[in-house]
Formats: sequence, C-alpha cells, structure tokens
Amino acid sequence: MNEYRLLIERAVDSVELKDELDVVAVEHATAELKAAIVNDKDSGQRDVEFALHLYLFDLAQQLPVTVGSDSANLKRLLAAIDIATLFSDNGTTDGSFVFMLLEETMDMVSISVASEIFAHVEQRAHVLRRGMTATGGKGIVMLKMCNGLLRRIPQATMSEFAGRVQVFVGNSFALSERSGVNLRGDFDRTSVAQPANVSDEEDSVYQS
Repeated sequence: MNEYRLLIERAVDSVELKDELDVVAVEHATAELKAAIVNDKDSGQRDVEFALHLYLFDLAQQLPVTVGSDSANLKRLLAAIDIATLFSDNGTTDGSFVFMLLEETMDMVSISVASEIFAHVEQRAHVLRRGMTATGGKGIVMLKMCNGLLRRIPQATMSEFAGRVQVFVGNSFALSERSGVNLRGDFDRTSVAQPANVSDEEDSVYQS
C-alpha cells in the first residue's frame, strides 16, 4: 500500500494542471503507477483505489475553509482528481470511481472549496460524461454527488453555484432520457395568474 502512495505522490507532482484534461500528459505522469497496477493483477486495482481515497482524504483535511486557486494542496488534490478521471475512463479503476472520490471529497471540504473543485470538474465534463447513463453506473453516482452538493449550497448567497450544478446534471443526459421526461404530462395547477385590478381612471387612460 505504501508503494502505491509513493507512486501517487510522484505522479501528482508530475501532473501539470490545464484548462482541459491533457490525457497524454497524465498518462505519461502515471506510467509508473499504471505499470505497478498491471503487475499486481490480484489486488492492483483495489489497492490503488484505496490509496487514492486515503490520499485525497488527507489533502481534504488540510484545506482551510477558504482557499485560493494557487494553494499547493488544492493543486495536488485537483491533480489527483485528474489521475482518477483518467483511470476511470480507461478502465484502470471502476468507471464510477472518480465520482465516488469526488462525492466523498466535497462532503469533507467547505462549500467554498467545493465550488473550486466543481469548477475543475466542469472543465473535464467531456471525459467524465463518456458512457454515462442515468439508470446505472457512474450516472447514478454523479447524480448522488450533485444532489448532495445542492443540499449544502446556501441558495441565498451561492445561487450561481447551485445553477452550475443543475446545468451540469442537465447537460449530462440526452433530452429523451426517461428520467427527465414528464411522461404523465403533469403540471402545476396551484399557481394561477390573477389579473391585476385596474381602476376606471386607469382603464380610460389605456383606451385613449
């Protein structure tokens, strides 16, 4: 296990954060780690998932309530997320592993830090959404993660963040996705617009 921890730390230090996931660069940075997983056929995947989980857990505990984008620990955490994103996408780990990590990590940090992490997730959306469905696999884990975030976001002060989360979920599935279609045609009957009372004097002004 300690071997995987050292390899993860070495790979994280080699990952250069960019606006979009640089698959080639992350693959190069994780080549040694990937080789160790392949050589350990019996428990390599399980051990690296556990090691990444502990690594992100340790980093999340060290982050303050508010943190700037230049924070060294935040950069390491985002680099580890890039590694988990690549591993989930190429089958090195379970496909939903990166979203399980994200859910656990964002539950541990302040909502301000969670917003920084989610901004990073938005930039990697095209990779994270690959092969996603709303009825199983990583789609279910992603929905759970986003619903957990929405419950924590203070609507009065961070409504823009809540909107970003909702847009991310909406853009993750096709418009024809059954879970997002109003199959029964239900609509709200309780909200009925009432015409404003207009005085005779105002009515004569409108008619003139």
